[in-house]
Amino acid sequence: MPHTFTVNADMARALVTLASDDRAWGRPWHVPSPPAVTIRELARRYAVAAGRPPITLIQLPRFVMRTAGLVVPIAREMAEMDYQWYAPFHMEATETAETFHLTATDLDTAVRAEVG
Repeated sequence: MPHTFTVNADMARALVTLASDDRAWGRPWHVPSPPAVTIRELARRYAVAAGRPPITLIQLPRFVMRTAGLVVPIAREMAEMDYQWYAPFHMEATETAETFHLTATDLDTAVRAEVG
């Protein structure tokens, strides 16, 4: 499923901008982020940027993480958030972008910066 991934630098820039602007107070704002991609597409982009062959991703049945979560705290946390991976998870930040003049970093630019 497509998922919106937010670049850390974009998140930091938004937090600093919103914290210093009175218009931001009293309501939530979404951070401008690149268009949603699947986790497989994101992994492919990282492999390309690293000059490596793509990795094979497998999907675990939901009950596996839920069962593991009985004894492994991080598995419990992942199972709690797994709804984000079984339906499209898109963030809409047009209002934030227009109000505060924030833009999202291109996903491939962010991936290359992290790999480089």
